[in-house]
Amino acid sequence: MTPIGRLAPSPTGAQHVGNARTYLVAWLHARSRGGSVRMRIEDIDSPRIKPGAAEQAAEDLLWLGLDWDGAPVTQTHRLPLYVAALEKLKQRGLVYPCTCTRADIARAASAPHAEDEGPVYPGTCAARPAGDAAGLSARPFAWR
Repeated sequence: MTPIGRLAPSPTGAQHVGNARTYLVAWLHARSRGGSVRMRIEDIDSPRIKPGAAEQAAEDLLWLGLDWDGAPVTQTHRLPLYVAALEKLKQRGLVYPCTCTRADIARAASAPHAEDEGPVYPGTCAARPAGDAAGLSARPFAWR
């Protein structure tokens, strides 16, 4: 199977050396095995997007000698695909509306666990059916 590498900058500010290292590893892995490399702009965190950051990230990658195949894919342009996929998951009962905050989940994950276990999400909202989302309109929730 031919590998496909991915460069996925978030246009929320300047790229840093950690990004460059991650991109380089993905690029080297794919290219050294005859694979392709794709660019996917992770622009779905709209409040944090900085104008021109996506273009600057692309310039920085090219300056580093890292190229990609095809046109960059912008996540927000694909939102209808994600909405359709979420609807299918709702219909099949494979997702649930979760009202836990990030802080709630972080606290649960940081709780002491047995030595041979990793952090465990306690499933606080996991039994909630997808249809319950309509009654949660006043409370923010995420689909999990």
